[in-house]
Amino acid sequence: MNLKNMKKIIAAAAAIAMCAMLAACGGDSGSADNASTSAESTSAAADVSETETETEADTEEAEVESGTVEGVTDSENPLQSLADAATSVGEWPVLMEVTDPQMLSDFFLLDAENKNYRNMIVLQCPMSATMTELIIIETSDTDAAVSDLEARKQKAIEQDAFYPNDVDLANASIVGTEGDYAYFILAWDAAEAEKALAEAVKAL
Repeated sequence: MNLKNMKKIIAAAAAIAMCAMLAACGGDSGSADNASTSAESTSAAADVSETETETEADTEEAEVESGTVEGVTDSENPLQSLADAATSVGEWPVLMEVTDPQMLSDFFLLDAENKNYRNMIVLQCPMSATMTELIIIETSDTDAAVSDLEARKQKAIEQDAFYPNDVDLANASIVGTEGDYAYFILAWDAAEAEKALAEAVKAL
């Protein structure tokens, strides 16, 4: 092979090598650009997701504060803590608060609009087979409230107690007072509940 042909071969090889290097560099640049674009997109998506999460959290917090979330009421009954104290001892079934004025009047003989009642909570087991009630009234006239609760007790004994156990519970139910509170307790552990309620009132 003469020198001239050898120079041509070397030149051609050099040209091929240069093209390969340029192609490689071009590919690396494209990959880098793609990686950068992908990273920016991922970051943007993360920012959007974080913003949406924060917005949802803020919305949920606002809903809870305003009482619009399902299951959350605007305000808890101010006597709930006393009721919780009474039901913290002994065995109690599930109790539901009764707030319907008609139900309070017809069944419990209590006037929801009674100006003598500063606050009132009426809890009852929704299952008729388990006769259980807890009524607490904050009042400026405990004697009048006691009279109302005695009427409720009498009705429970004479009309509402159907089963033998209910009759026993109604007859053993308790009407009493502690401070500015009058109460009616119809439950298996009425005596223990009364003690716990009295202690809770004294602790206020």
